[in-house]
Amino acid sequence: MNNIVPTDSASVFAALNTLVLNSAALAIVRPDNPPPGIAGFVLDVVEDDGVELESDITDHFLEDNTAVQDQIALRPEVVTVTGQVAEVVRTIPRTKIEAPVPNPLPLIPEMLPVFTPGAEAQQQQAAEDAADLKASITDDQTLYGYYTSRLPQQPNQTKQSVVFGYLYQLWKGRQLFSVETPWGIFTNMAILSMGAKQPAVSKSVSEFSVTFKKIRVARSITVVPGLLAGRSVFQQAGISQNGTIGQLPLSSSQISQYIARTAPTSP
Repeated sequence: MNNIVPTDSASVFAALNTLVLNSAALAIVRPDNPPPGIAGFVLDVVEDDGVELESDITDHFLEDNTAVQDQIALRPEVVTVTGQVAEVVRTIPRTKIEAPVPNPLPLIPEMLPVFTPGAEAQQQQAAEDAADLKASITDDQTLYGYYTSRLPQQPNQTKQSVVFGYLYQLWKGRQLFSVETPWGIFTNMAILSMGAKQPAVSKSVSEFSVTFKKIRVARSITVVPGLLAGRSVFQQAGISQNGTIGQLPLSSSQISQYIARTAPTSP
């Protein structure tokens, strides 16, 4: 069968390797600027959207049983999207954008009009809008287009199976992408959990519930001596004895005395 869930094979998105912060492979999801939805895929019927923001606040108790708090740890943002996918959907027809007919006549520089700076700015803006429009109708720029171009729908495969396979590959490939919500765009999201259910009333509709979690990756930073703040100021070691806390750097006379005592004597 062609509809076997590939549980024992690598993800189709394994080559993208977005978990190591490969910025060029991240999918951008923006309202009114594709790819929309979940990295290029939009549910047929969007039901509930939810966002959870949580934090951990430490409690320390004093001798008089008074609680004090000195740390607030922010948990990663969690987004939940639920909706339905059907085999047949009633949608509003969209007109096809016709490509402009190229000018068959060559341009003569001597006969071209001279534009004002304002007119040149308008032409530049029109060119940028045309480029954005071209990108908006190119499905290959999305993870969903990437998936369908490599694993196209089989003749006997249902649309519900295609959507499940796409979400399954995102989950298995540990992909990072952006998720569009009614409140804004969340970047660097990964699938925390995904559930699919087909109700008993119809075999042509499946309900999907996907929960995304924000991924934060630790990065190394370089601290310049003299720019420390807080408790790190009292824990700074001397330059000549890096790693030894609480000792002062040796003076030039102390270094000379140490070299004189440890230098080998001639026979």
